[in-house]
Amino acid sequence: MLSPPSAPGITGYNDYRAPTEADARAALQRVFGPERGAEHWARACREAGLAPGAVDGPEPLARALQALSSQGGPCVAVARSIEIRMRTYTRLASRSLALSDGGQG
Repeated sequence: MLSPPSAPGITGYNDYRAPTEADARAALQRVFGPERGAEHWARACREAGLAPGAVDGPEPLARALQALSSQGGPCVAVARSIEIRMRTYTRLASRSLALSDGGQG
């Protein structure tokens, strides 16, 4: 399995990083256990036209999470939590960049 390069951390937010496929898989494994978590992720990837282990970047991750949500039950909560982390990272990163460029945020 190839790991995508780690996104840069956000200064001032304890190096908060964008969620990755590994984060989504870990969350599923905490909820369902290793085997069932992997099965749910593989299904989500398949339905999103992606290969498990090769979901790199926010757009493919968002597609996989949308497919994960369609599985219902606890998968919806797992997908939603990762989506919230993605949006939070994006907003914090934008604000941090604006402030580092001398903007008001």
